[in-house]
Amino acid sequence: MMQCIVTNYGRPRAFPTRIGNIFLNRHEPTEVCDEGLLEDLKRFKHTELLGFEVIESSRPEAPAPLRQGVDYSGCRINELRAIAAGKGVKGTFSMKKVDLIKKLEDKHGTR
Repeated sequence: MMQCIVTNYGRPRAFPTRIGNIFLNRHEPTEVCDEGLLEDLKRFKHTELLGFEVIESSRPEAPAPLRQGVDYSGCRINELRAIAAGKGVKGTFSMKKVDLIKKLEDKHGTR
């Protein structure tokens, strides 16, 4: 199993992958253990905005969750709507930014 640290050097955004949209904040390293997910991220048309650092792992335990404690407050409302739609939240276009953040945090398990 290959592990990699992915860092987004562009603006914070959601990246479409086979498991749904993955939101990466700017300059926030994220550990990715799924090889299929890495392939999807490497297919992004502006890969120079993503940094990939392969790390060796000797531990055979289950990988940590991809995202923990996401801070959505820096996102624009359209980005929040895209993330929420990817997570299956209904009625995103009639919600205010505060309500979207609350729904995403509830859906993400941070509250």
